[in-house]
Amino acid sequence: MMDEVPKLWIRLRILVAAVGVLVGLSVFAVFGVQYHNWNAAGWGLLSGIVAAATLLVHVNNARGAFDKNNNRLKTWMLMGCFSQLLGVCGFAVYLTLAIVDNQGLQIYDDGFYLTLVWCFMTWKWGFSLFYYSRSYKRYLEELLLQGS
Repeated sequence: MMDEVPKLWIRLRILVAAVGVLVGLSVFAVFGVQYHNWNAAGWGLLSGIVAAATLLVHVNNARGAFDKNNNRLKTWMLMGCFSQLLGVCGFAVYLTLAIVDNQGLQIYDDGFYLTLVWCFMTWKWGFSLFYYSRSYKRYLEELLLQGS
């Protein structure tokens, strides 16, 4: 049986997801405008978008929005799976490009190793979106089973 998550942990999850959104948007601005590394900027923005989806799931769960209709969590779980898939594919592609081009760590222009970091962060936020959506869904289903 799953126990209810304490409010402190929910607030911490919301805070971490909000920081993820801000960092993703900052990476887009800094690496795109300042360093002209649009690969890293795009993946940073995508990471921020997936972090925003994770933030939305945490906030909706804290407000009880999923209590009556937890089927919406399936959609978030699916989005998490696709985000993970994108992150893994991007990681493999950029790692291959960096090795084939014999590229070192560079920030300006097409720095592929730096882009790997943001592919991983996209994967991480996709995993987080999937994991928390699934755990909230399981908790709510367990509550429904106990109520009937």
